[in-house]
This record gives sequence, C-alpha cells and structure tokens, in this order.
Amino acid sequence: MTAKLLSPLTINKIELPNRVVMPAMHLNYTMKGQVTEQLIDFYVERAKGGTGLSIVGGMPTNQVAGPFTMPQLKSDDYLPGLKKLTQAMHNAGGLVAAQLYDAGAYSHQMGTGMQARSSTAHLSRFTKEECREMSKEDITETISDFASAAVRAKKAGFDLVEIISSAGYLICQFLSPKINQRTDEYGGALENRMRFGLEVAAAVRDAVGPDYALGIRLAGNDFVPGSHTNKESAIFATKVQRYVDMINVTGGWHECSVPQLSADLPRGAFHYLARGIKQAVDVPIAASNRINDPELAEWFLANNVSDLVCMGRPLIADPAFVQKLQEGRADDIRHCTGCNQSCFDHVMRMKPVNCMVNPIAGHESNRSVVAADTTRKVMVIGAGVAGCEAALTAAVRGHEVDLYERSDRIGGQIEWAAEPTNKPEFPRLLDYYQRQLVKQGVTLHFDTEVTAQMVVDSDAEVVVVATGANPLKVPIPGADRPEVVEAWDVLRGLVDVGERVVVVGGGSVGCETAVWLAQQGCLTAEQLYFLKTWDAETPEVLDELLYRGIKTVSVVEMQRKLARDLGSRRWIIQAKMKKWGVTTHCSAKVKEITDAGVVCEMAEGETLTLQADTVILSLGSAPDTKMAESLASIEGKRIVPIGDCVKVAKIPEAIEAGFLAACEI
Repeated sequence: MTAKLLSPLTINKIELPNRVVMPAMHLNYTMKGQVTEQLIDFYVERAKGGTGLSIVGGMPTNQVAGPFTMPQLKSDDYLPGLKKLTQAMHNAGGLVAAQLYDAGAYSHQMGTGMQARSSTAHLSRFTKEECREMSKEDITETISDFASAAVRAKKAGFDLVEIISSAGYLICQFLSPKINQRTDEYGGALENRMRFGLEVAAAVRDAVGPDYALGIRLAGNDFVPGSHTNKESAIFATKVQRYVDMINVTGGWHECSVPQLSADLPRGAFHYLARGIKQAVDVPIAASNRINDPELAEWFLANNVSDLVCMGRPLIADPAFVQKLQEGRADDIRHCTGCNQSCFDHVMRMKPVNCMVNPIAGHESNRSVVAADTTRKVMVIGAGVAGCEAALTAAVRGHEVDLYERSDRIGGQIEWAAEPTNKPEFPRLLDYYQRQLVKQGVTLHFDTEVTAQMVVDSDAEVVVVATGANPLKVPIPGADRPEVVEAWDVLRGLVDVGERVVVVGGGSVGCETAVWLAQQGCLTAEQLYFLKTWDAETPEVLDELLYRGIKTVSVVEMQRKLARDLGSRRWIIQAKMKKWGVTTHCSAKVKEITDAGVVCEMAEGETLTLQADTVILSLGSAPDTKMAESLASIEGKRIVPIGDCVKVAKIPEAIEAGFLAACEI
C-alpha cells in the first residue's frame, strides 16, 4: 500500500499531488549556465511521470557561489531560459522548485575564476584549495545575493525556492565549529554560528513574501568529527522554521567518510536524521538518501518519520515511478541500483548524468522506444544485461524475440557476482528483466548452447550476439599450479579458498573479491546485533570480531593505485580493505608462482615473496568472440554483436549497447 505516499500535501500556497520529491542534483546539462533543451526534457519527463515536486539545482546565487556548469540564478541574463523551463514543467502538470546554492569553500576556482571564501580561511578538504575568510561586507553581500536570486526564481515561475544548508556548503561552514573559527558575532557559540544561516533565511523570506513557498535543505548530521550531529542540526531547525515552509533533511558533507549515495548505504538508513528534525519542528519534513522503494517510502510517512520523501536517483532510473504506483504497476518500476556509475561518477568527470539501468536518462531529447515499422523475428544469444536489454527493448517495439542462455537463468556475471562484491540492489535489476521479458512475450530458452547451425536453421531475421567475456589469460610462470584459480570461479563458489590468499590484480574485481574473502568469518550484522543487545562481549572484543576473519588476504597490483576503475566508490573499497586488514602491494609485478608463494618484483627492483594457500587471478577480461566470428559469414541474416563480446566495458555500456541495438532493428 502506498496510500499516504500518493496523497496530496500543501506547502504554503501550493498543493503537491503526492509526497514524492526529486531533490536538486548536479546533472551537467547546463555546461554554460544557461537552461538547455536537455535539462528541460529531463525534468518534463519526470513531471509527466507524476513526480510531486522537482527541485532544480543547485543554482549559484553569485559568481563565486558555484561553477558555470550549473544552471544560474546570479543575474537576470538567465531568466528567459529559466522561464522556458518552468513553463514546460507547468504545461506537463509538474511543480518545480529552484535551489539557491552557495558552495563556499567547496567552490572550485577553476569553475568560478575566483578564490573561494568561507566563514574562516582554511584549506578545503573537498577542493584542496585555500579559501579566504569572508568580511562583514562579504556576508552582507552574500545574504543580499540569496535574496535577489530568490526573487529571480519567483519571477521565472518557480513554485518554491530552497536554500542549501547541507553537504558542507557555505551555511554549513558557518554552522560548524570545526570550520568556523570567527571571533565576531558570526562565530563562537552555536547561537552566533547560526546567525548567518538564519539571516539568509530571513532575507529570502522578506524578499519573496509570506505567501511564497520556501524550503531549506539541512545536513541531518555532518558526519565530520568535531562538527554537527543530529542534535545541533535540530536546534538550528527549530530556529529556522519560522522562515520556511519545509525542511529537507539529508545526510552528511561531501568530505565525510560515511557513504551517502551508493548501495553501501543500506536503504533508508538515515531515517533517524529526518525523525530527529521532525520531532523538533512543526513544518513538513522531507527525508532523503537511499529511499528507492515505494514500500520503504510509505513506511517513512506512515510512521511519522517524515512528511515527504526525496527520490533522486530512483527518478533518474524510472521517471514514471509515481505514475506506475498510481496505476498499480509497482512491479514495472525499474529500480535504481545505487551504483553511481553513470550519475555521480559522471559528475565527477564533468560528463552529463546518465543512468546505468535507464539508457534514455539524459537523452530524453533524442532517445525513445517507438513501435517498429516492420515486425522482425529476433534471436538474442546470451542473457547477460546486454542481451536482456536488447531482447526487452526489441519486444517492446513489437518484434518477436527469442532469448537464448546457456545457463539456467538470466543475468550473466551479475547473477553470481552481485552478492560477494556487495551490490545488494543488482539482483533487483535481474528481477525486473525477468518479469518484463515474460510480460513482453519474449520466449526464454535456458540451458541452451547455441551453435552456428542453430542460427542457420532458425527463422530469425536479426541475430543479436551478447555472449559476454571470459577471464583474460596472462602468461605467468606457475599459473597452472593447483592452488591458482580465477576470481570468477571464486565468486561463483566453484573452488575452495585457503587461509592465506593472494589476489593478483587490484582492479575493482580483485579488490572487491579481497574484501569479500577478508570478511569471511567476521561477525555478521545479525550476530553483532545479538551480542550487542545482550552485552555478551565488550565493545573492544566486538570490534575485533567484526573486522578480523578467518583468512589473511593480500592484493598485488602493477599500477601505483588500486581500483582505478571503481569511480566514486574507490575510497569506499579502499576503506573497507583497510578496516578488514587486506594487505596491498602496488607497483608490484608478479614474476612467478612457486612452492614458496607469489614472487613479486617491486618498484625499486627488490623481490617480495608472498606465501599463499590460494592464488586468485583477477587480471581483467577479454571479449568472447567465438560465436560472433562463427556467424560472420552467414548470409540472409543480420548479425549484431553487442556488449562485452565486442569490447569489454562496464554494465552501463553493456545495457546501453543492448538498448541502441534494439532501437535500430
């Protein structure tokens, strides 16, 4: 049941049709600051899909507040584009808000052309750049800029403005005793540190008037040692509520060492942050961070944890999330996996945001699934994600599709790698494909090894080859020894692993395999909860049992850095390796594997031998081209190789390849 999630809520003078909010996210769709068709089409698609409120931004309020790559509110020059956005959203039946943004010390000089400023001069841990202390004049001017930007947003037709006071941005830098070392009325006691944020809120309220909806986004806990916890955040909330109509509660700062966005954060784990604020104030509260499931969202509302829920990446993954709930089609929702590979990782690389599970996201202007002019008979060989996406999209377009898989289920590498590599949301993607393939009439053939003759004898007009990849074979003396195994076989559970383990290859698969093995024999969450509940062991003993397992694990990597292919999750994996005692050796080349162990040549030429009961090779993958090559000379059929069998890549590229191939049939 999602009765409360789909119920309306009034914020000042606007009535939200439901409690689903799409929070502000940096999308890189406005690389020159001006609103683009890409930005408009992206948000319009979410409005058509029933989203209650979409918040656009952050939107810098002045030149130094944030980079040119974000939609701007710093001058009237940007009003025509902003009006075009709001009008399009309203025409689509959506409500749209603007987030007033000032990054303070988090503002890169490369993006603004100016030195960043903050409550106090310091070296920003986020940008690694020195920022200067704001003068009284700076403070007055910045407050005025917030107010002017709010008026500009109101003129542009936005239904609400939201002040950013989270993620470690400027207002946070005044609130935090760790950053704010001022000795004037803006520093010292909490009452003084709150002054700047409260003056911003007061100025914005005065500027837009009492009947215009105003919100603020707060950090529920900075998760930075020496900074604010939920307790101090609640105190600020009690003071700022006099100016705002809604408080949006999120997690910590960008520089904190607690995962905020990826599936490493359990679903809804920050519910206590929203609840802590809600118990202190009277205005509606929105909860954030990893709420990607309608039942979980309803739980938040039904149990008075919050009044609204923010769904950012879930609405990138499926813009019709709300509409499908309204129509009783929850099983048709394509869920976010919390991978961050095509959203947050793209932002960090200055690329436009896309989505691993939704190849249309960010391409709404030029991609869609349309009915085919002519129905074709399509054979898809391989039911990994590339094959599943190709089969599903082709079927939705009206083609007759047969999907062949040599194993007994869909999923390819995901099917056996998701759990050990700690990707708890990935199986939901496979569940989605399984349901949708059946629903769309795709005929599934499991335990079937396709041959070239089968293809010749079939009535298929188009044959999509998605046979994936195999482990890369690298000639290492001793690699044929019985204790040497492939990482894929370890993850599949096909081989036993001894007590002393050396993983050769420190890419994502090698590092994630190492963490998984190091965790074996450690306390599980359930066991820890039991022992903690009954005070069975001291905290010191529990720590030891939580982080020390039954295996000793080492990783050997030729490059200077580990897990270079992991994107924004790299620091998380490195932190896990440290916590669970995985020993790492970078700039190390394996010379041979002998009775004595794994013999490595180190950077300075010295030799290191690592004893091992099991040596695990994780040296990458190579395309499985056998099927595509065997079909190359077949006449009368269109052969379309896709995914890893063409070029080894990540899951987003595989799904996109399947989608694009199906759109061309």
